Amino acid sequence: MVFKELIPPIEQITIENFKLTFKRIIEAKKEAGLIAILDNPKDLFERAKLYGTNFKNGSWGWASNIWSRSAANTVVVEREEDLKEEHKIFLLRVLEHILAQGPLIKVDGYVGKPGTIVQMHARVYVDPQFPDIAYRWLQLVYPAPPDEEPNVEVFVIPHYLGNPKIPGTDKMMAVVRFPNHNFTVITLSSYQGEVKKSVLAHWIHYVYNKGCTGEHAALKEFTVKKVDGSWKRIVMAIWGLTGSGKSTHSFYVWNEENSKVFIEKFGINPLEYVKDQVIKNDDIIAIAEDRVYGSERGSWTKTENLTPDQITMWNGAMSPRALHEITEFDENGNPSFRGEIFQYFGIPNRNSRSVIRLEDTGCFDGDIVSSGPLNTVVFISPSYFTSYAWMKIVDPAFAVKVLADGKTIGHPAQSKDLVGQIRYVPRFSEFTIGVRDSMHLARFFEFLKKRTKNNPIEVFVFTSTGRIGAKYKWVEKKLGDKVIQVPEPILTENNGLPIPNGGAKPSIEEDELFILQSTRGAVDYKPHPIWGERVLVPSNIPGLKRERLAEFDPTSYFTMSEFKELLKAEVEESKYWLRKNCPDLPEEIVNSMDF
Repeated sequence: MVFKELIPPIEQITIENFKLTFKRIIEAKKEAGLIAILDNPKDLFERAKLYGTNFKNGSWGWASNIWSRSAANTVVVEREEDLKEEHKIFLLRVLEHILAQGPLIKVDGYVGKPGTIVQMHARVYVDPQFPDIAYRWLQLVYPAPPDEEPNVEVFVIPHYLGNPKIPGTDKMMAVVRFPNHNFTVITLSSYQGEVKKSVLAHWIHYVYNKGCTGEHAALKEFTVKKVDGSWKRIVMAIWGLTGSGKSTHSFYVWNEENSKVFIEKFGINPLEYVKDQVIKNDDIIAIAEDRVYGSERGSWTKTENLTPDQITMWNGAMSPRALHEITEFDENGNPSFRGEIFQYFGIPNRNSRSVIRLEDTGCFDGDIVSSGPLNTVVFISPSYFTSYAWMKIVDPAFAVKVLADGKTIGHPAQSKDLVGQIRYVPRFSEFTIGVRDSMHLARFFEFLKKRTKNNPIEVFVFTSTGRIGAKYKWVEKKLGDKVIQVPEPILTENNGLPIPNGGAKPSIEEDELFILQSTRGAVDYKPHPIWGERVLVPSNIPGLKRERLAEFDPTSYFTMSEFKELLKAEVEESKYWLRKNCPDLPEEIVNSMDF
């Protein structure tokens, strides 16, 4: 081998040539008698302990150099002809570093339950200075044979490498995904989420090709006693962007302790109506017609403001086997989730994370695949003005538009620059690669329509972390070539976070009361004042006082003409983003919210 020609000149760098050059570098080091790869080393944990925090309860924690995922610094390149000069510089710098660096850590894992149609072999190469990244990722996935050909490869080099800007922007390029060549390259950031989400982005593409839709959603099951006395198994998926409360709901179970709160507040004991509660998956799932598949055997979840009353997540996060990231310590040296002492860019940290084992939650049956087909959907779509706390969506086209819109409110875990802003993120996900969001949406639309008459899927929209009836101001917003008036919330900063003024939002117990009573068939509904029978809103929830329910009705805060004006502006803005983000959706879906 001619060593001086290991890395081609920049004009010869291609997507395919990147992996070929990587292999040449590895072979050259081996020929020279050097160790090029640490193949699934058994001492990763011991290596990582050198710079980790050993909490008094036995668990360990690390800090990343960036405290949220680098979504704005991530690009997707699908074809060789799309590879620009900046992408070539990026790939060149990574290859140069790999050549100069010591042996890379190589780890292999299966995403998706082994033996099922969604099993995907991911191979992750990590810079040897960051063994904690490799170790923590392995705790989330299933073991895979080191000598088996992988479906996907991820290269993790968490250094600044003179990174170029993303073409046409002032953003530094940090992560590049190549969906049709089955690999991702990560630089700059040692945040655990970069690796986890990169692998799962490829898995979403992988499961689409297996006939599923890949969704940024959690999966849980429980059996509920219906109002007619029969028992029904609920297979529930919960969608929501980071920071919206998805994990809070997916890990929520009713137990002897929190049932006392329900008895005191609502006069209802959930344990009289619920049994066999199981957590299946926390983050990314694959939905097929006959079942739902989880992606990971563990969970990497946000633990901000976690308290003991969130019993399952608390059990997992406080286990001595938990692996923490940017997580504080209390006065006794144990993990603390209060967000009081760590800070990021001068404001309190709002994105503590933990890798937990699902079996440590106390509500895991060992299987991340559902026991039956999906029958209950929850979209957590926080907003500020016209949404009800809870809505039941009857029209499948309307339901798919809610999913396609992905309307949410920015959280520090998404980006420090987006906090408090209204955002439209298709499918509550930023990880769709290889195929368009609209293709997943079209498939999900068919699933919903097929089930309309036989065992229909119930679809609900929660406001949760948003606000009903918040105070607002009208502002001009340029949407393409058009300028429109849109409402924006009046925000006040509190402890580094922008907080909306006025209005109301439900507590976690009120959300869970609605889940209980709606799945039992105990909620009374009325037509939405604008959308009619396509969208139903609760008129009575057993256990919730009517005065409190009225606080979750936006028409309690606005006149009907004001309500219509606000809603019309919101629908107009949502359609702009929908045409931009999902340009080939059927008009039936795009126009489903018109009135």
